[in-house]
Amino acid sequence: MATLYSLFATLLFYFQLLLFVFCVLVASAAGLAASPLLALVRRRPAANWIAAQVLRVLAEQVLGVAVDVDGTEHLAHARVQPCIIVANHQSLLDVLWLACVLPHRTVVVANMFIAHLPVLGWFMRLAGNLFVRQGDKLSIKALFDGALRSLEHDRVSVVLFPEGRRNGGSESLLEFKKGAFYLAYCTHAPIIPIAVQSTRALYSWSDRRFCRNAVIRMRVLPPIATQSLAEEDIPALISSTRNDIQKACIALSSPAHANQQ
Repeated sequence: MATLYSLFATLLFYFQLLLFVFCVLVASAAGLAASPLLALVRRRPAANWIAAQVLRVLAEQVLGVAVDVDGTEHLAHARVQPCIIVANHQSLLDVLWLACVLPHRTVVVANMFIAHLPVLGWFMRLAGNLFVRQGDKLSIKALFDGALRSLEHDRVSVVLFPEGRRNGGSESLLEFKKGAFYLAYCTHAPIIPIAVQSTRALYSWSDRRFCRNAVIRMRVLPPIATQSLAEEDIPALISSTRNDIQKACIALSSPAHANQQ
């Protein structure tokens, strides 16, 4: 009986995973279709917002995954000026919560392998998103130059994951890399930190778990002004931002917070 239950749970996991891929492909196709027209009016990043709206609806209606967002008022800064949005990085579920908070004119930094995927990669390239190959100094330099151009020339916000890779849903964040913060020093763009609860209980590849009727809880923290940021202040800024996100993640993942919802 236990073996039968395990087999059924595994089949449900792969079925939910297929639904996830379907949702991402449909949202990407919507963004891909909109990209040529938006490129003509020099609004390419708006394709990201269109794809995000499609994915947000599909996540709720098809996957059964909702997102509860606290602090959305802090995203208003990204409507009036380019911002640097930083968040903890956990799993493929990150794309679901990101779809719910992505500002209208925003690009996302992603791993280079995504750029070569059919449909999703095509869309992300056309929409002006940025890619990096981990450990490749030339790629990292190109990413920094591209992000600088996005903020200063294109006047769009940039989403970065300062951990550099997925932390596996752990409440203990990886050490933050300095790229996003050095970018803030160079551009004086405000930093908007985002904390997302540990999603390990909702999704785990190793445990073959992908829950339906689930809620991802997240919090947008107050923006951090960087107009007077000096280069020597960057290490302290990295530490304080990581600590703020860490504390918020732990609070969001606590049973007490879940019971308040």
